[in-house]
Amino acid sequence: MVREQADHGEATVAGAPLTGWAPLTGWAAPGAPLSAAIMDQRARWARRAGLVAGGLSCGILVALSVPPFGFWPLAWLGFAGLALLARGARPGARALAGAGAGLGQYGIGLWWVQEFSGYGCAVLIVLSTLYVAGALLAIPGRRWGIFVLPAAFVLDDWARDHFPLQGFPLGGISLGQATSPLAPVVRLGGSLLLTGVTVLVGVVLAHAVLAIRWGAGGWRPGAALAALALGLVVAGHLAPGGAALPGRPLRVALVQGGGPRGTRAVNTNPQIPFDRQVAASATLSAPLDLVVWPEGMLQSVRPFATGGAARQVADLAESTGATVVAGVEQDVGARRYLNLVVAWAPDGRVVATYVKNHRVPFGEYIPDRALVERFFNVADVPYDEIPGHGPGILRTPAGPLGVMISYEVFFDGRARAAVRAGGQVLVVPTNTSSYRSTEVPAEEVAAAELSARETGRWLLQVTPTGYTAVIDPAGRLVASSVLDARAVVIADVPRLSGQTLYVRFARTPVLVVAGSALSSGWLLAWRRRPRRGRP
Repeated sequence: MVREQADHGEATVAGAPLTGWAPLTGWAAPGAPLSAAIMDQRARWARRAGLVAGGLSCGILVALSVPPFGFWPLAWLGFAGLALLARGARPGARALAGAGAGLGQYGIGLWWVQEFSGYGCAVLIVLSTLYVAGALLAIPGRRWGIFVLPAAFVLDDWARDHFPLQGFPLGGISLGQATSPLAPVVRLGGSLLLTGVTVLVGVVLAHAVLAIRWGAGGWRPGAALAALALGLVVAGHLAPGGAALPGRPLRVALVQGGGPRGTRAVNTNPQIPFDRQVAASATLSAPLDLVVWPEGMLQSVRPFATGGAARQVADLAESTGATVVAGVEQDVGARRYLNLVVAWAPDGRVVATYVKNHRVPFGEYIPDRALVERFFNVADVPYDEIPGHGPGILRTPAGPLGVMISYEVFFDGRARAAVRAGGQVLVVPTNTSSYRSTEVPAEEVAAAELSARETGRWLLQVTPTGYTAVIDPAGRLVASSVLDARAVVIADVPRLSGQTLYVRFARTPVLVVAGSALSSGWLLAWRRRPRRGRP
């Protein structure tokens, strides 16, 4: 209760005089100096700012591990710092540190989206930041809660791969580890396991820092975690991959027509990139088994097979004696289209097609277009792509080819589905010419390296402006083009069979272990919580 004492000119609360008025921080405590209340409030805000700044620094380190930067050890340091910030912290503090980390990681990692949609860029960064904050909130607040931090990030990455907009995995943790010593674990459990092991190494480093304070005894938990990480990496190296099929390797030509980057289909005459592909292909000669062109090289307002461009591709197949695989964009009505990969046999016939399943939000379609168009300019994405269904497989005279179109290479399940459907070589036609920056082309190569390791298959990626690449089943970059230039990459690629552990069991074992670990952590925290009346 507040009342005025006119005769003395002072205010009281419940009879106790106040020392002053603090309009931003509230009333000072009864009898306490006003400056102490202000200092206490400022100290709280300073601690909060410190948590956000600390998390931001950790997130930036993780972002710098992802291509095109590619300094993979920085992610280990980033998660070590995040583990130290989260250790024993209250939920609010963990949320602030997580929000800072998410902003640092995805503010850098997804900034390129603004080239297509400022609104989409903001939405994706905010959502991805919330995921990281959620991962830190998901662990128990006890000091040992960081033991289950890897499990929290595994589940966080799984959720981000699915919700919203069917997932948006670019800028993710595993992409930064595609060339690190941890990468072999993807044969066991895909990119989710790689995410978990990456965070696990960060927790080990955090325990190494704490052991300096605690002495040798404090290192025992860290040693156990280090042994677990090392065991998983060794098991990944020893895990079975693909087995070579009888017969000679495929003689493959990947054709990159070249040209400037930062161009968009809506503003470009489609004949120009097509003519570049034809000119680059003019140097090809038999014997070849497979020729691959990039995504979207043929664009048609009527059934593509009836056009002159399709006839030129058929002529290329006949002249080289090879199966030719090329990307086609087929209009469907006024504002929709199909994104296909089509295979022509050496006799010029169309023998197989595949329609892209995963579309790029704000790039290949606008979510809730009718609503978004009322508030934002979406002129750069005037058409919506129609999604396909089913595994990416082309059954051709060169053998069954597993196919992922562009963005699909970022989703583990697409490569797995293609191999389970019989794919003996993976093919990734893509089109990165829309991007002015190098982030997406570089991340796509990293995703392709992980897909090759996961499935134990050779992988062929081809783009009109780079990077066109050949990747072996161990995830090594065997050949690569440079950006912008015209190039033809020739390689001998064995066809492989067999299934890795990841292809057999998918992500299920990793998710079960992660969920069990996180649940056990919370159960242990609940059983050890302080109770009233307990001495």
